[in-house]
Amino acid sequence: MTTAFSAVVQAVIDRLSIDPAVCDTIDRARVRPMSDQTDRLVNVQWDGAFPQRGAIYGAPVDWTTKITVDCYASSVKVSGDLAVDPLLEGVYERLAADTTLGGVVTDMNVPSIEVEYTSEGKKTGWVRLTYLVEHRTANLNLA
Repeated sequence: MTTAFSAVVQAVIDRLSIDPAVCDTIDRARVRPMSDQTDRLVNVQWDGAFPQRGAIYGAPVDWTTKITVDCYASSVKVSGDLAVDPLLEGVYERLAADTTLGGVVTDMNVPSIEVEYTSEGKKTGWVRLTYLVEHRTANLNLA
């Protein structure tokens, strides 16, 4: 059995992987930094979930699950913000095109966005999109 949280992450990855994929490397819960051989990378993971309170005992549980999508891009020609900008745009548009992820979730809200850049050697841009995803599970399990 797969939990609903794992299924949401997979649905995001599947959406980003639809041909043509937003980039060649789409990872899941990546724990190491981008290698020097990679110029563009997307990482998807879940970072927590909050049940809605006040449900009647035995009723389904509605969740707000925090999903983060990290976009990394590097370049020797342009600054990190310019390198990552097309990847950010592609990820945002792909996920905005179907906010139910094919019916896996009720809604993916508009994400908050964080950014960071480096300028030494290869210039790298990092953007994190944080989605608060609404979905439901059965009362007695997390499927």
